[in-house]
Amino acid sequence: MLPHLYWAMGGTRGVGILKPDILQLSYFESINGIASVFLTVAGIIGLAFIYGNKGKATRYVLLFLALAGCSLSASHGIFGILYRILQMSGRIGLESGTFTLREDTYVLWDLVLFEPWFLVEGLLLGLVGWYFLKEARSRKIWLAACLLGVGIGLVTGLMGVRFA
Repeated sequence: MLPHLYWAMGGTRGVGILKPDILQLSYFESINGIASVFLTVAGIIGLAFIYGNKGKATRYVLLFLALAGCSLSASHGIFGILYRILQMSGRIGLESGTFTLREDTYVLWDLVLFEPWFLVEGLLLGLVGWYFLKEARSRKIWLAACLLGVGIGLVTGLMGVRFA
């Protein structure tokens, strides 16, 4: 969250690891501000499972948020990792043509730094929901729901729709 917050506030250090033309977007700072909020909320969800699960409605809201976060984050990470690997291998082209490390360093940074964090976030949100549920049947339903959500996220990614 911290790099996004820094960039949202106008910071410029570290932007060299991003796609060069993304910096020219007039809404670059807004994108990073929104990302900061989402990432902060994701962190708070984990704490809410510990301290804020008193009522039945609250428990369902927390499980829904964890399921949505797991599905979006994990599918984003999986799709992004596979997509970047395909770009680097030349199976999917880049705007600049074929991948060259000198011109397309952002692809490598995305592959090894950003996309794995999405996957980790999705796995952690899935795990927090899993451990929150105590019954074996509830956990099986949870796992199926998470897998279905990730599957839907991957299909929408293939269709060109990206939510995160």
